[in-house]
Amino acid sequence: MASMNRLPGNEKQGFQQFEKDSWSGIYLPAICAGVVMTVVLFMAVSCSKKSETAKAKISTPEAPAAQSPAPITSASVPEAPKKPVKKHHRTHATYVNGTYGVSFTYPLKYSLQAGSTHTELPVEAGFAKPGAVEIASVDMPDGFYSDTDYSSALLNVSVHQGLSAEECGQFANALEDDATKKTEESASSSTDAAKPDTVKLGANEFSMVEQMKGSDEQQSDVKYFHLFKNGACYEFALDVETSRKPDEELAQVDRSKVFKQLEKILTTAKIKEVELPGVENAEKTVAPVTSPDSKTGTTEKAQVVTPAEQK
Repeated sequence: MASMNRLPGNEKQGFQQFEKDSWSGIYLPAICAGVVMTVVLFMAVSCSKKSETAKAKISTPEAPAAQSPAPITSASVPEAPKKPVKKHHRTHATYVNGTYGVSFTYPLKYSLQAGSTHTELPVEAGFAKPGAVEIASVDMPDGFYSDTDYSSALLNVSVHQGLSAEECGQFANALEDDATKKTEESASSSTDAAKPDTVKLGANEFSMVEQMKGSDEQQSDVKYFHLFKNGACYEFALDVETSRKPDEELAQVDRSKVFKQLEKILTTAKIKEVELPGVENAEKTVAPVTSPDSKTGTTEKAQVVTPAEQK
């Protein structure tokens, strides 16, 4: 009976079912294993590439080929802002007299006058004997000491070639502090030899005396500085004058401050070793001087040198 119920169609269907079961049982595990192995292999290759890439990054990179630097243009590098140039105004000038080897520096606001044989000395010389030759004088401008009895102040430079070293240390008049004694001495024509002090100003050591002349209404306070060099006696006279009217009430100027300003010029004085002209030709060799603003240049014997020209 069983054999009668087995039809040819049923056999075929069962065989196909058997084949399907056999294929899936045999090949399906192999396929799955292959897929898994493929995935694992792919992941291993990926990890290996990442490791090589990391090593390449850690290793020292090769030095790039030398390249010529790009030209720097004004657009790429901005120019530094220019600092404003400070203008230095000249405040001093230097007077140089080549004939007598004298030079000194003075403020430009003061007025300089060259020596002249046609006029008298601006201040009476303090030499023991007559025969002095003026070299130059510097006048302090008016208005420095307003509301005081200040009248004028100057520094005068002169030379006497007819005196010995001993005579150069002597002065015509003594310092007179007593008003009564001044009146008596002015009435007589005699002069007293002054006892000088030794004073060093700048590079020079001078013999110095101070003299006062005049009345209460007009006085002249003069300091004489003598120095023997080049076989002659050089004199630097510092004069401070005061004046007032009898009915005028003015404060007394501090003369020490005025002298201090003039002594600043004296500290810059220099006397070089030169061969002086003969005594008979001394008055004819006073050289002219040019002002700092002159466009014609300076003379050979005497000149004013500005700071720019000194450089």
